[in-house]
Amino acid sequence: MRADLFELKSLYFNSAYLGPTPKVAQELIAASVKRTLDPAFLAYDEWFKLPDQNRARLAALLNVPDDSIALSTSVSELVSHVANGIELHAQDEVLLLKGDYPAMVLPWLLMAELKGLRVHFLELEDFLVPSRFKSKLSDRTRVAACSHVMFNTGIRLPIAELGRYAQEAEVLFLSDVSQSFGGMRLSQDILKHVDIFVGVMYKWMLGPYGSAFGRFSERALNEVRRTHASWSVSPNSGRSENLLNYTTETLPGARRFDRGQAASFLNNAALEGALETLADVGLDKIEAHNAGLVSHFVSHLPKIFQVAAPTELRSNIVCIKPPEGNALEFKARLAEHDIDVSVREGNLRLSFHLFNTRHEVEKLLKVLQTD
Repeated sequence: MRADLFELKSLYFNSAYLGPTPKVAQELIAASVKRTLDPAFLAYDEWFKLPDQNRARLAALLNVPDDSIALSTSVSELVSHVANGIELHAQDEVLLLKGDYPAMVLPWLLMAELKGLRVHFLELEDFLVPSRFKSKLSDRTRVAACSHVMFNTGIRLPIAELGRYAQEAEVLFLSDVSQSFGGMRLSQDILKHVDIFVGVMYKWMLGPYGSAFGRFSERALNEVRRTHASWSVSPNSGRSENLLNYTTETLPGARRFDRGQAASFLNNAALEGALETLADVGLDKIEAHNAGLVSHFVSHLPKIFQVAAPTELRSNIVCIKPPEGNALEFKARLAEHDIDVSVREGNLRLSFHLFNTRHEVEKLLKVLQTD
């Protein structure tokens, strides 16, 4: 689609692991480095405007208000903010997906240890069938959480429908969109019914490692209290003459959950290039392109491979089980052909993104057919 925007020399089907940095970010990063090499006369207003500029770019991609976006380092950090900030008591219940990524699970297990709340793991089928999910909600359920796309199978969950049932039951619903947004758009139904979604920005969003975002609905902002203090989210953070006017007030909206060093020059330069690339190409075009590559790949895949996700649940990730032998050994054989993929939970994981072409997919299929 737009391979010219990148400098990839290998056949890279691995955005679910780490997205490549777009070329446009190089100049931005270089300018950022130059500015920090000589920081003379660096004013706070030059420095602290950077997060809000990228917040606005991200909000435009999502079609949500700027104030609903928090800029963070990781999904673990954002989920921890939620787990610590929502009022939970002993015997309250949190519903999680068995086999979900650890970042969505560990903060709740810690709260179970500290507060005695109950963590119930539901089977994948309970999240795939919204009516079954609804039947699992009880008067004690306070939070339900799952990934949008499973990291180890590529299965896409119906989070809009799940969120709707959770809202009806007054249960806070949280979803991790790390393996979807950027390669796929988020529908208006998802925006309407998912109270909080979080995601890293270094995979499908093509941003720098150590960057993540959270989108909080008005309801979520009212329910999730801030449990940490950071001078950088204070109303005085961009005013050097007023730093000692101590206040526990914060900047508006989800900024209260921003990372402590959100104004990092290098991080924001790389992120600006990534967000501009996604906006310039367009998420609708990217989603259509990626879906076309996935469809072509799966329809021409040799029958000896087993695809983890059924057609109606597929995403940009295709996980396949190699016939006989170790998936790691198969990954090594692909590497001999200069093809980069991942292995997760015994599956060979392939990711298809905007820089991949039909010609590259044909090369991949040829290797799979011969090996």
